[in-house]
Amino acid sequence: MTTTISSPAAISQFPVPLEHLEAAICQGAANLTSAEHGWLLSVAEFDRRRGWQRWECHSAAHWLSWQVGLDMRSAREKVRVARALEVFPLISAAMADGRLSYSKVRAITRIATPATEQALVEMALAGTTNHVERIVSSYRRAAPAPEQRAAAQWARRGLHHEVQPDGTVRISLVLPPEQAATVLSAIEHFTHASEPLADGSCESRATRRADGAVQMAVTAHAAAHGEPTSAPQYLVTLHADLDALTGGDGECAVSAHGDACELPIGVATSTALRMLCDCDVQTVLERNGQVVGITERSSVVTGKLRRLVLARDRHCQFPGCCRATGLDVHHIQHREHGGTNHPHNLTSLCRYHHHRLHEAGWRAERHGSEVRFIAPDGRVAGSNGPAPAGDATVVHAHQRLAADGRCQWRGERLDIHDALAALFSREQPARGWHPKTP
Repeated sequence: MTTTISSPAAISQFPVPLEHLEAAICQGAANLTSAEHGWLLSVAEFDRRRGWQRWECHSAAHWLSWQVGLDMRSAREKVRVARALEVFPLISAAMADGRLSYSKVRAITRIATPATEQALVEMALAGTTNHVERIVSSYRRAAPAPEQRAAAQWARRGLHHEVQPDGTVRISLVLPPEQAATVLSAIEHFTHASEPLADGSCESRATRRADGAVQMAVTAHAAAHGEPTSAPQYLVTLHADLDALTGGDGECAVSAHGDACELPIGVATSTALRMLCDCDVQTVLERNGQVVGITERSSVVTGKLRRLVLARDRHCQFPGCCRATGLDVHHIQHREHGGTNHPHNLTSLCRYHHHRLHEAGWRAERHGSEVRFIAPDGRVAGSNGPAPAGDATVVHAHQRLAADGRCQWRGERLDIHDALAALFSREQPARGWHPKTP
């Protein structure tokens, strides 16, 4: 006979037998797990539909951090697990029933494949989270290493670029593993809050890593020339008609140094204005298509003024973004439209949100000490209304039983060798491979 306590208030109002308390705790754990499963599915749907883009957040994890208050590491894991639940139906069903806790699901989805899903669910149900983590860790260490192909990998290394029909440039870099790790580690250092998701192919993460690669190049160039790494340095030349920058007709284009790009590539006027918003300016004087002079290079916002703005703002001022490195100083009213370098007209933005202000139709307005960011459709970022209140009855309504929340482990010794053999035999049945005990 299973005892069910219908109201948590009954526990505090009346003394109940300990077995009833045990049942209430296990039942509550199952209800919480079931409720969290539904919440994770909502997160997965929100991420798939890119609801976070409505507020120009970098990713669903950033939105969760902003709106729910999770730290970024937890938020990224929540999104990863949420997307994994859509891929693995057996894992999802066990969590929906309240039998497989979030901590177990988080662990097994790191190594789950369609071939091993069933075995992982059975192991997770039969053990504690500690057992599951040990199995996952041992599986990763025991996985067969690829054959050594060092000579061939070294011979294949190379970097190629190709200008696409839409004007973007595709850059391909092929490297041996150790060199690739060096480059990727450096890019990650300059990438804000990378977002590894279940399938590893989320566009938002690729976009952030692309920005990180650009920032890495900018920093390396500045360091090589003995310049402050915090100062923005564009390694391109902007060719712009003055009429285009002031609202008239004209064309803008960019070209790279050396042989990086064969010809100037056209860019939108909004892109040119963003580049001129916070950059080093050097004017090339031409007459009849021939260069006749060049001015000294000078920064738009530099020295004490730049330090003042960055010290005042401390991080990107767009709501929900806390990036504190690689910031641009944005002119709320652009210099080409009459704006000045007065601190009241300046605000700090990360490269992503600086792009959104210029190329995506957002605008900024200063109201006293506050800067408001307004979307093209009139929405004001950060004005979502009062936060909804929680409702414990919603969690309780899942009506899971105490048995659903109890771990099935009965004190048996965990045999890592048998666990790995079961997983590898399902993943590579033809080879019949059995790993050695780690």
